[in-house]
Amino acid sequence: MTTLDAVREELLERRERLASLAVTVRESQLVELLRHVDSALERLDGGSWGQCAVCLGTVEEGRLAADPLLTICLDCLSPAERKALERDLETAALVQAALLPPRRLEHDGWEVALLWEPLGPVSGDHYDLLRPAHAGEPLHLVVGDASGKGVSASLVQSHLHALLRALAAPEVSLAALLARANRLLCEVTLPAAYATLLAARLYPGGRVELANAGHPRPLVADRRGVRPVEGAGLPLGLFCEAEYATRDLQLAAGDTLLFYTDGWTEASTDEGEYGIGRAAAVLRRVKDRPLAELLAACRADMEEFLAGAPRGDDLTLLALRRTPLG
Repeated sequence: MTTLDAVREELLERRERLASLAVTVRESQLVELLRHVDSALERLDGGSWGQCAVCLGTVEEGRLAADPLLTICLDCLSPAERKALERDLETAALVQAALLPPRRLEHDGWEVALLWEPLGPVSGDHYDLLRPAHAGEPLHLVVGDASGKGVSASLVQSHLHALLRALAAPEVSLAALLARANRLLCEVTLPAAYATLLAARLYPGGRVELANAGHPRPLVADRRGVRPVEGAGLPLGLFCEAEYATRDLQLAAGDTLLFYTDGWTEASTDEGEYGIGRAAAVLRRVKDRPLAELLAACRADMEEFLAGAPRGDDLTLLALRRTPLG
Protein backbone atom coordinates (compact mmCIF):
# COMPACT_ATOMS: atom_id res chain seq x y z
CA MET A 1 0.00 0.00 0.00
CA THR A 2 1.42 3.40 -1.01
CA THR A 3 1.41 6.41 1.30
CA LEU A 4 -1.38 8.05 -0.72
CA ASP A 5 -3.47 4.86 -0.54
CA ALA A 6 -2.95 4.83 3.21
CA VAL A 7 -4.01 8.47 3.49
CA ARG A 8 -7.13 7.73 1.43
CA GLU A 9 -7.96 4.77 3.67
CA GLU A 10 -7.48 6.90 6.79
CA LEU A 11 -9.73 9.65 5.40
CA LEU A 12 -12.45 7.16 4.48
CA GLU A 13 -12.29 5.65 7.96
CA ARG A 14 -12.50 9.15 9.43
CA ARG A 15 -15.55 9.88 7.29
CA GLU A 16 -17.21 6.67 8.46
CA ARG A 17 -16.55 7.55 12.09
CA LEU A 18 -17.98 11.03 11.58
CA ALA A 19 -21.12 9.58 10.01
CA SER A 20 -21.59 7.35 13.05
CA LEU A 21 -21.55 10.45 15.28
CA ALA A 22 -24.60 11.99 13.64
CA VAL A 23 -26.74 11.59 16.75
CA THR A 24 -24.21 13.08 19.19
CA VAL A 25 -22.67 15.98 17.26
CA ARG A 26 -24.50 19.16 16.26
CA GLU A 27 -25.48 19.02 12.59
CA SER A 28 -23.52 22.15 11.67
CA GLN A 29 -20.32 20.73 13.20
CA LEU A 30 -20.78 17.38 11.49
CA VAL A 31 -21.43 18.91 8.08
CA GLU A 32 -18.31 21.08 8.38
CA LEU A 33 -16.10 18.15 9.40
CA LEU A 34 -17.45 15.96 6.60
CA ARG A 35 -16.87 18.78 4.14
CA HIS A 36 -13.18 18.93 5.10
CA VAL A 37 -12.77 15.17 4.73
CA ASP A 38 -14.57 15.10 1.36
CA SER A 39 -12.43 18.00 0.16
CA ALA A 40 -9.25 16.12 1.10
CA LEU A 41 -10.48 13.02 -0.76
CA GLU A 42 -11.19 15.16 -3.84
CA ARG A 43 -7.67 16.62 -3.69
CA LEU A 44 -6.25 13.11 -3.45
CA ASP A 45 -8.18 12.00 -6.53
CA GLY A 46 -7.29 15.21 -8.38
CA GLY A 47 -3.59 15.03 -7.57
CA SER A 48 -3.51 18.28 -5.59
CA TRP A 49 -3.45 16.83 -2.07
CA GLY A 50 -0.51 18.29 -0.17
CA GLN A 51 -0.48 21.48 -2.25
CA CYS A 52 -0.81 24.81 -0.44
CA ALA A 53 -4.06 26.53 -1.47
CA VAL A 54 -2.42 29.98 -1.18
CA CYS A 55 1.06 29.79 -2.75
CA LEU A 56 0.60 26.45 -4.59
CA GLY A 57 3.76 25.19 -2.92
CA THR A 58 3.96 22.05 -0.80
CA VAL A 59 2.48 21.68 2.66
CA GLU A 60 5.13 20.34 5.05
CA GLU A 61 5.27 16.53 5.03
CA GLY A 62 5.39 16.23 8.80
CA ARG A 63 2.31 18.39 9.26
CA LEU A 64 0.41 16.39 6.64
CA ALA A 65 1.31 13.15 8.38
CA ALA A 66 -0.17 14.55 11.58
CA ASP A 67 -3.24 16.05 9.87
CA PRO A 68 -4.06 15.02 6.26
CA LEU A 69 -6.76 17.74 6.05
CA LEU A 70 -4.26 20.63 6.00
CA THR A 71 -4.34 22.93 2.97
CA ILE A 72 -1.96 25.77 3.90
CA CYS A 73 1.81 25.67 4.39
CA LEU A 74 3.52 27.34 7.34
CA ASP A 75 4.69 30.31 5.26
CA CYS A 76 1.10 31.18 4.37
CA LEU A 77 -0.40 31.05 7.86
CA SER A 78 -1.81 34.29 9.22
CA PRO A 79 -0.03 35.93 12.21
CA ALA A 80 -2.83 34.74 14.52
CA GLU A 81 -2.57 31.19 13.18
CA ARG A 82 1.21 31.22 13.63
CA LYS A 83 0.91 32.35 17.23
CA ALA A 84 -1.65 29.64 17.95
CA LEU A 85 0.66 27.03 16.39
CA GLU A 86 3.61 28.31 18.42
CA ARG A 87 1.57 28.01 21.63
CA ASP A 88 0.57 24.46 20.72
CA LEU A 89 4.20 23.52 20.03
CA GLU A 90 5.37 25.04 23.31
CA THR A 91 2.75 23.05 25.19
CA ALA A 92 3.64 19.86 23.30
CA ALA A 93 7.33 20.37 24.12
CA LEU A 94 6.56 20.75 27.83
CA VAL A 95 4.39 17.61 27.82
CA GLN A 96 7.02 15.58 25.97
CA ALA A 97 9.83 16.70 28.29
CA ALA A 98 7.69 15.85 31.33
CA LEU A 99 7.30 12.27 30.07
CA LEU A 100 11.05 11.68 30.12
CA PRO A 101 12.46 9.88 33.16
CA PRO A 102 15.45 11.36 35.04
CA ARG A 103 18.55 11.95 32.92
CA ARG A 104 20.81 10.49 35.61
CA LEU A 105 20.22 7.30 37.56
CA GLU A 106 22.17 4.93 39.79
CA HIS A 107 20.51 1.63 40.63
CA ASP A 108 21.70 -1.79 41.77
CA GLY A 109 25.22 -1.54 40.36
CA TRP A 110 24.24 0.42 37.25
CA GLU A 111 24.77 4.06 36.34
CA VAL A 112 22.80 5.62 33.47
CA ALA A 113 23.20 9.10 31.92
CA LEU A 114 21.31 10.74 29.06
CA LEU A 115 21.92 13.58 26.63
CA TRP A 116 18.68 14.44 24.76
CA GLU A 117 18.54 17.43 22.40
CA PRO A 118 15.53 17.90 20.08
CA LEU A 119 16.24 19.70 16.83
CA GLY A 120 13.04 21.72 17.23
CA PRO A 121 10.38 22.17 19.92
CA VAL A 122 9.44 18.48 19.88
CA SER A 123 11.43 15.34 19.13
CA GLY A 124 10.96 12.01 17.42
CA ASP A 125 13.74 10.49 19.55
CA HIS A 126 12.47 8.20 22.27
CA TYR A 127 13.96 7.34 25.65
CA ASP A 128 12.40 5.61 28.61
CA LEU A 129 13.55 3.87 31.75
CA LEU A 130 11.52 1.65 34.06
CA ARG A 131 12.74 0.80 37.53
CA PRO A 132 12.02 -2.75 38.66
CA ALA A 133 9.02 -3.26 40.92
CA HIS A 134 10.76 -5.96 42.98
CA ALA A 135 14.30 -6.75 44.10
CA GLY A 136 16.24 -8.91 41.67
CA GLU A 137 14.25 -7.80 38.63
CA PRO A 138 16.04 -5.98 35.79
CA LEU A 139 16.17 -2.28 35.07
CA HIS A 140 14.42 -1.74 31.72
CA LEU A 141 15.39 0.99 29.24
CA VAL A 142 14.78 1.82 25.58
CA VAL A 143 16.17 4.27 23.05
CA GLY A 144 14.33 4.82 19.78
CA ASP A 145 13.84 7.11 16.81
CA ALA A 146 10.51 7.69 15.04
CA SER A 147 10.54 8.24 11.29
CA GLY A 148 10.29 11.81 10.07
CA LYS A 149 10.85 14.94 12.09
CA GLY A 150 8.94 17.45 14.15
CA VAL A 151 5.31 17.04 15.13
CA SER A 152 4.55 13.87 13.15
CA ALA A 153 7.59 12.07 14.58
CA SER A 154 6.76 13.23 18.10
CA LEU A 155 3.24 11.80 17.76
CA VAL A 156 4.66 8.39 16.81
CA GLN A 157 7.15 8.73 19.67
CA SER A 158 4.41 9.49 22.20
CA HIS A 159 2.34 6.54 20.99
CA LEU A 160 5.37 4.27 21.23
CA HIS A 161 6.07 5.53 24.75
CA ALA A 162 2.58 4.52 25.89
CA LEU A 163 2.72 1.17 24.07
CA LEU A 164 6.00 0.08 25.59
CA ARG A 165 5.02 1.16 29.09
CA ALA A 166 1.81 -0.84 28.82
CA LEU A 167 3.53 -3.96 27.45
CA ALA A 168 6.74 -4.06 29.49
CA ALA A 169 6.77 -6.81 32.12
CA PRO A 170 9.66 -8.94 33.46
CA GLU A 171 7.94 -12.16 32.41
CA VAL A 172 7.72 -10.99 28.77
CA SER A 173 10.94 -11.44 26.82
CA LEU A 174 12.33 -8.43 24.98
CA ALA A 175 11.81 -10.28 21.68
CA ALA A 176 8.11 -10.80 22.50
CA LEU A 177 7.81 -7.21 23.73
CA LEU A 178 9.09 -5.82 20.42
CA ALA A 179 6.89 -8.22 18.41
CA ARG A 180 3.78 -7.08 20.28
CA ALA A 181 4.68 -3.40 20.03
CA ASN A 182 5.38 -3.83 16.31
CA ARG A 183 2.03 -5.47 15.66
CA LEU A 184 0.10 -2.80 17.53
CA LEU A 185 2.03 0.04 15.88
CA CYS A 186 1.32 -1.50 12.44
CA GLU A 187 -2.40 -1.54 13.16
CA VAL A 188 -2.78 2.11 14.13
CA THR A 189 -0.28 4.11 12.04
CA LEU A 190 0.28 4.99 8.40
CA PRO A 191 2.83 2.86 6.50
CA ALA A 192 5.27 5.79 6.48
CA ALA A 193 5.14 5.96 10.29
CA TYR A 194 7.63 3.59 11.88
CA ALA A 195 10.33 3.66 14.53
CA THR A 196 13.69 2.08 15.22
CA LEU A 197 14.20 0.89 18.78
CA LEU A 198 16.89 -0.58 21.00
CA ALA A 199 15.61 -2.20 24.19
CA ALA A 200 17.74 -3.38 27.10
CA ARG A 201 17.33 -5.05 30.44
CA LEU A 202 20.06 -4.54 33.03
CA TYR A 203 20.35 -7.32 35.61
CA PRO A 204 21.99 -6.95 39.03
CA GLY A 205 24.90 -9.27 38.15
CA GLY A 206 26.09 -7.22 35.14
CA ARG A 207 24.14 -9.12 32.51
CA VAL A 208 22.59 -7.00 29.74
CA GLU A 209 19.82 -8.40 27.55
CA LEU A 210 19.43 -6.53 24.24
CA ALA A 211 16.88 -6.56 21.41
CA ASN A 212 17.24 -4.36 18.35
CA ALA A 213 14.50 -3.22 15.94
CA GLY A 214 16.46 -1.59 13.13
CA HIS A 215 18.29 0.84 15.42
CA PRO A 216 21.96 1.89 15.07
CA ARG A 217 24.27 -0.62 16.75
CA PRO A 218 25.30 0.34 20.29
CA LEU A 219 28.98 0.64 21.15
CA VAL A 220 30.51 -1.29 24.03
CA ALA A 221 33.71 -0.05 25.66
CA ASP A 222 35.54 -2.58 27.82
CA ARG A 223 39.10 -3.77 28.45
CA ARG A 224 39.23 -5.22 24.92
CA GLY A 225 38.53 -1.83 23.35
CA VAL A 226 35.48 -0.34 21.63
CA ARG A 227 33.27 -2.25 19.21
CA PRO A 228 29.68 -2.25 17.91
CA VAL A 229 27.24 -4.80 19.26
CA GLU A 230 25.89 -6.78 16.30
CA GLY A 231 22.28 -7.85 15.84
CA ALA A 232 19.22 -6.10 14.43
CA GLY A 233 15.63 -6.70 13.36
CA LEU A 234 13.15 -4.73 11.29
CA PRO A 235 11.97 -1.32 12.51
CA LEU A 236 8.67 -1.28 14.39
CA GLY A 237 5.59 -0.55 12.32
CA LEU A 238 6.74 -1.73 8.89
CA PHE A 239 5.70 -5.40 8.79
CA CYS A 240 3.09 -6.65 11.25
CA GLU A 241 4.47 -10.18 11.57
CA ALA A 242 8.14 -9.26 12.08
CA GLU A 243 10.06 -11.34 14.60
CA TYR A 244 12.89 -10.24 16.88
CA ALA A 245 15.79 -11.86 18.67
CA THR A 246 17.72 -11.07 21.84
CA ARG A 247 21.38 -11.29 22.70
CA ASP A 248 23.22 -11.08 26.02
CA LEU A 249 26.30 -9.14 27.09
CA GLN A 250 28.17 -9.45 30.36
CA LEU A 251 29.64 -6.19 31.57
CA ALA A 252 32.33 -5.99 34.22
CA ALA A 253 32.79 -3.09 36.61
CA GLY A 254 33.84 -0.02 34.61
CA ASP A 255 32.54 -1.31 31.25
CA THR A 256 30.37 1.15 29.34
CA LEU A 257 27.63 0.68 26.75
CA LEU A 258 26.65 3.65 24.58
CA PHE A 259 23.27 3.91 22.84
CA TYR A 260 22.56 6.71 20.37
CA THR A 261 20.24 7.80 17.59
CA ASP A 262 21.39 8.47 14.04
CA GLY A 263 21.41 12.21 14.74
CA TRP A 264 24.93 11.53 16.05
CA THR A 265 26.52 9.15 13.55
CA GLU A 266 24.70 10.55 10.50
CA ALA A 267 25.51 14.19 11.22
CA SER A 268 27.00 15.43 7.94
CA THR A 269 28.62 18.25 6.04
CA ASP A 270 29.49 18.65 2.38
CA GLU A 271 32.63 16.65 3.17
CA GLY A 272 30.73 13.57 4.32
CA GLU A 273 29.19 11.86 7.33
CA TYR A 274 30.40 11.72 10.93
CA GLY A 275 30.07 7.92 10.90
CA ILE A 276 30.40 5.08 13.36
CA GLY A 277 34.19 4.93 12.91
CA ARG A 278 34.72 8.42 14.32
CA ALA A 279 32.05 7.72 16.96
CA ALA A 280 34.00 4.66 18.14
CA ALA A 281 37.25 6.62 18.11
CA VAL A 282 35.98 9.37 20.41
CA LEU A 283 34.45 6.80 22.76
CA ARG A 284 37.79 5.01 22.90
CA ARG A 285 39.45 8.26 24.04
CA VAL A 286 36.90 9.16 26.70
CA LYS A 287 35.56 5.77 27.87
CA ASP A 288 36.98 6.11 31.39
CA ARG A 289 35.51 9.54 32.10
CA PRO A 290 32.41 10.09 34.27
CA LEU A 291 29.34 9.42 32.14
CA ALA A 292 28.17 13.05 31.95
CA GLU A 293 31.63 14.11 30.74
CA LEU A 294 31.75 11.18 28.32
CA LEU A 295 28.46 12.24 26.70
CA ALA A 296 29.55 15.88 26.52
CA ALA A 297 32.80 14.84 24.83
CA CYS A 298 30.93 12.73 22.25
CA ARG A 299 28.67 15.66 21.45
CA ALA A 300 31.60 18.10 21.29
CA ASP A 301 33.46 15.86 18.83
CA MET A 302 30.41 15.86 16.56
CA GLU A 303 30.23 19.66 16.75
CA GLU A 304 33.92 19.86 15.89
CA PHE A 305 33.26 17.68 12.84
CA LEU A 306 30.31 19.87 11.78
CA ALA A 307 32.52 23.00 12.03
CA GLY A 308 29.56 25.31 12.42
CA ALA A 309 27.21 23.50 10.04
CA PRO A 310 23.75 23.01 11.57
CA ARG A 311 22.56 19.68 12.89
CA GLY A 312 19.90 18.05 10.74
CA ASP A 313 18.25 15.75 13.27
CA ASP A 314 17.37 15.19 16.92
CA LEU A 315 20.24 13.96 19.06
CA THR A 316 20.11 11.33 21.80
CA LEU A 317 23.09 9.75 23.54
CA LEU A 318 22.62 7.33 26.43
CA ALA A 319 25.50 5.78 28.34
CA LEU A 320 25.24 3.00 30.92
CA ARG A 321 28.04 1.66 33.04
CA ARG A 322 28.51 -1.23 35.38
CA THR A 323 29.72 0.20 38.71
CA PRO A 324 31.62 -1.63 41.45
CA LEU A 325 29.30 -2.93 44.17
CA GLY A 326 30.04 -1.97 47.76
